Amino acid sequence: MFMPSMFSLAGQDPARRSPGRPGLLDVPRRRQQVLTTTALSVALAAVYLVLTTPTYTSWSRLYVGPSQTPAAGEAVRADPALSNSEAAIVGSDAMLRRVVEVLSLYDDPEFGDTGALSGLRSYFPGRASPDKKALATERLARQVEIARAGNTYILDVGVTSRSPAKAAQINDTLVSLYLAEQINARADTDRRASNLIDSRLGALRDQVQQAEERIETFKTRNQIPSSDGRIADEQQIARLNDELATARAKTADARARSDAARFTLTSDAGLQSLPEILRSPTIERLRTHLAEANERANSLAVNLGPRHPALLDARAQRNAIRARIDAELRRIEHALASEQDVAARREQELQGLIETRTADVSRVVTAQIELRKLEQDAATSREALSAYLTRAKEAREEAQIAVPSARVVSDATPPTKASWPNAWLVLSLGFFGGAALGGLRAFAGARLDTTVRPAYGATAIGQLPLFPVPKFRSKVRSQLSSSRRSLSLRSRPGGAAIGRILDAVATPDGANEAHYRQSILQLLGSFEPDRHVSYPTAIMLLGADRRASPSPISLALAHAAALRGERVLLVDACSASPVLSPVLAPERTEGWPALLAEPAALAAHTAGPEDFGFSLLALARADLGLLKRGERRQLAANLAAASLDYDLVVIDGGVLTTDESASALLPLIDKILIVARNGKTQQANLDHTLHLLAPYRGKVGGVVLAGAVSRS
Repeated sequence: MFMPSMFSLAGQDPARRSPGRPGLLDVPRRRQQVLTTTALSVALAAVYLVLTTPTYTSWSRLYVGPSQTPAAGEAVRADPALSNSEAAIVGSDAMLRRVVEVLSLYDDPEFGDTGALSGLRSYFPGRASPDKKALATERLARQVEIARAGNTYILDVGVTSRSPAKAAQINDTLVSLYLAEQINARADTDRRASNLIDSRLGALRDQVQQAEERIETFKTRNQIPSSDGRIADEQQIARLNDELATARAKTADARARSDAARFTLTSDAGLQSLPEILRSPTIERLRTHLAEANERANSLAVNLGPRHPALLDARAQRNAIRARIDAELRRIEHALASEQDVAARREQELQGLIETRTADVSRVVTAQIELRKLEQDAATSREALSAYLTRAKEAREEAQIAVPSARVVSDATPPTKASWPNAWLVLSLGFFGGAALGGLRAFAGARLDTTVRPAYGATAIGQLPLFPVPKFRSKVRSQLSSSRRSLSLRSRPGGAAIGRILDAVATPDGANEAHYRQSILQLLGSFEPDRHVSYPTAIMLLGADRRASPSPISLALAHAAALRGERVLLVDACSASPVLSPVLAPERTEGWPALLAEPAALAAHTAGPEDFGFSLLALARADLGLLKRGERRQLAANLAAASLDYDLVVIDGGVLTTDESASALLPLIDKILIVARNGKTQQANLDHTLHLLAPYRGKVGGVVLAGAVSRS
């Protein structure tokens, strides 16, 4: 295990030598920072809860939708613009200022400028005092909250105050003033609309009258008289056509009857084939008389002779009747001819009138387009006039009854619970905020930390083996054991700490001490593969800085090896600040002449293992740094000779960067262990120590990390 590669121990990049710098995995090892920050944050939250004056929020609910009721079956869709506009009106400065004036909030200590600062302002020349009402309005605006309830026309109005009753009072006043403002605004709007409509009605009436006058003037000028909505000439042409058809029918009928009468007079058919049109009461009567005369004449002709007067008289009567029938037929024929002439003349007259009227209609056809335009303009003006008349009537009715479109759904009531501070929320924010801040602090500290703090679970620093030795918090015993060792340590300064180390290695009491003892035994066991069989193994522990004293680890190693039955020599070579010698061997005060005389002198001045199970050579009583080169070789030779009676030599070399006393013993050392303190030793000091040990880099066996987090 003590086989580091032959690389230069000095001048290396820490990032390359220590891959996987601490990050998130190192945060658990900084849990003390997280816990401290969280506890402080929770404490601050608790102080805030104690010192903060509670406030109460009173809520009311308004409906601010359109006043018109939708038709049946029509979907109601919320208009966000309307709700947002009404919310802006409720929370406007003008509305809040009216609340301040009505309730005199400018004299209220919560909203008015009545604090100590108001008196101080008078001492500053040129500093004008702010408007009390404006200041109260500004503070009230920060205490008013208006929220829209989802996608609806409902507005939730909340007012916060130190007093529940005051919060409800301000809320009620704000809502009442808003409803009154709506009524006034709507009345003013209806009044202005009515005035505008009335002024517009006169102009529309004049416009309609002028349009109708233009139509009549145009008709007169273009000779387009109308009746029942139709042009007069077109109506006359229609009537003339009807009359012409009737006249043509009469003419044809008169011609037929006249021709029939003429045919009857000129044909030999006689009265038996007389047409129906020539039959009249007179003709029928004469035909009856003629039949009777014919019958009488025929009867007389049978009985009388052809010259008989009675027969001649009968024939004369018959001829007279026939003559009268012919005369009547000629009269009828003459009348039918006259009737035919009249009908023909009427037909010609109607034909001429139709042609004349047709010419007149063709003359005014082009004027009809312009007439239609005029009529459309007149109709538009009449429609506008009708609409304005209807709107004027509605406006007059609405002006008489002004009802606000908004209404109160639920009134404001004094709240029974404070809205702020919320204890659970504040404490939760304090806890989680402190935990987050502590975690961030730990993470940032881990990332920015320049101390020796290997990544979690690392087994090496660079290419040097890593030996973690956890710190232990041993319970402070009311009294040490009754052994002579404990009694002697108890009376010496620092003896209690050394006693706890010895007890933790020998008889651990608790999990922390057990982990500490286990790590010391593992460190001691790591030397076994390189131990010598015929002569002792010398191990030196050097601290990387003042915070990483190697004395506790050296003492624990020596005591652990002694408990295993080995002969152990513990050498305290830390001259600058000795830790072990003043406690374990306070009576040893020999100087250099006695120590350098011969190997037997070192053995004579070595404290025996009677008290602690290992021998102690207190070289720290003399300043090794003052030795000359020859004296160093002599001391090393004497120490090598004196150590032949031991199995293991553990040398506490102190801090090499500040005390180079132990460097005189480096030629004797088999393995060098550098002691660093987790999270305390700077990486630069460790690099500097490795740089100083560059000539002995083959002897560097690893880094002992004191104070590492134990993993159970």
